[in-house]
Amino acid sequence: MAENPYSGKANLRQFLIDCWGAGVASVKGENAVRLALLKHGPGCIDRLLAVGKAASSMSLGAIDHMTSNSKCLMVTKYGHTDQQLVKDRRFRIVESAHPVPDLNSLKAGGMAIDFVRSVLPGQSFLMLVSGGASSLLEVLSEGLGLEYLESLTGAMLANGLDINQVNAVRTRLSLIKGGKLLALSNSKSAHVLLISDVPRDDPAVIGSGIGSISASESRQPVIPAEIESILADAGIPAEKSQSSSSLPDFTSRIIGSNTVARSACEQFAKSRGFEVVMNQESLHGDMDEVSGTVSELILNGPCGAYVFGGEPTVVLPERPGRGGRMQHFALAIAKPIRGRSDLHVIAAGTDGTDGPTNAAGGIVDGTTYMKDLGADLALGAADAGSYLDRVKGLFVSGPTGTNVMDLVIAVKSK
Repeated sequence: MAENPYSGKANLRQFLIDCWGAGVASVKGENAVRLALLKHGPGCIDRLLAVGKAASSMSLGAIDHMTSNSKCLMVTKYGHTDQQLVKDRRFRIVESAHPVPDLNSLKAGGMAIDFVRSVLPGQSFLMLVSGGASSLLEVLSEGLGLEYLESLTGAMLANGLDINQVNAVRTRLSLIKGGKLLALSNSKSAHVLLISDVPRDDPAVIGSGIGSISASESRQPVIPAEIESILADAGIPAEKSQSSSSLPDFTSRIIGSNTVARSACEQFAKSRGFEVVMNQESLHGDMDEVSGTVSELILNGPCGAYVFGGEPTVVLPERPGRGGRMQHFALAIAKPIRGRSDLHVIAAGTDGTDGPTNAAGGIVDGTTYMKDLGADLALGAADAGSYLDRVKGLFVSGPTGTNVMDLVIAVKSK
């Protein structure tokens, strides 16, 4: 076994950061795209459409395959654009909002339609897709506007819909999702590279199928009655809209996923002398149930490192405070491990932004959860970010150039 250089509370905290970082680095957009293009092509890219929170990093991986006459439309989240691309005249860049769409999301959707339609039959067309695309660009069915989209998105988030449910709803009211965008293409060939932020890595679900050529064939998730009522009031039918492209030459590849990231975390932990007790994608479902299950596993399990992936859901109060899924998870798991000196946990989104905040998540241990500082109140008010900030438990990484759901890593020391 390799020698473990991490000992003591401060160093265990650093181990968690480094282990999480190793997972994120393994699915960084720039590296994943560069490797995929070297292996599979296309060797020359005439037209490039990049969408998602990792669009900037993914685009950097494609630059070596572009010519001086190439053109790119890139749509990403505010503050997620690399300055190298800002200076590149081949790139037209739109930044918009996530997780709740804004006017720029609608602007970007219209530009995407125009861009796809402009690709000539003989031109090489590459599309890069990562998580967040579902919110970042949109073209709505006739009669619907931004106010409706904002209200619907807020209702879905407040009701704790998971990513499959959210994407299924967005596909139903969109004119570009679920295979509809590429159906507008005049190109004879198109190639799509995707970084997956959804369970089972279905291309027709990633970004609500913005880079797919057909609607998802997976079993459609059940949508809560309250959301169905909002859709029905707007005249959105219950059945999914089928649309498919007739592209004669089409390829689609997943180049980054939660599985890849977790594997890298496991290898990093082993290389630093930790026994890896568990590695599983099990962070799906209700937040309280998921955090409870994870805490029981690490409390009752042997010493070593534990790696979990996925994306739990939270039902928000009417006026939620500051935070996101992983900040909430970090504080939730801090409660059952309070008083323990042998347990340290990081919970963070792989994209570096957890909810509508600039934090990726939180890092907690047995000293984090203190009732007299308002920990219980923070959980009830969905205000975990404010509490973690007060006790120096916030984890801020900045944009990472990828998005493969969330990672939770725990270490139980001897």
